[in-house]
Amino acid sequence: MQIDGFIDKDKFKKQLDEWIRIFRSTKPAPGSSGPLIPGDPEREAEAIRSKDGIPLIKPVVDDLLDISKRTGIAFKER
Repeated sequence: MQIDGFIDKDKFKKQLDEWIRIFRSTKPAPGSSGPLIPGDPEREAEAIRSKDGIPLIKPVVDDLLDISKRTGIAFKER
């Protein structure tokens, strides 16, 4: 969708930024850490993966180790 077909892009961005600011400033519901904004889980996962690496299941690790042995390309497990 082309946002500017409905509203000026800058105005839309300002409205969206205000919406996010309002949601971020709300008091969290009991038992929660506050509202999630679209993209929050993905940003959190990216930060974790950047720091700790990407978790792989054993069959994938086994395949990568096999490929590493056959090609001579290093694969280091953490």
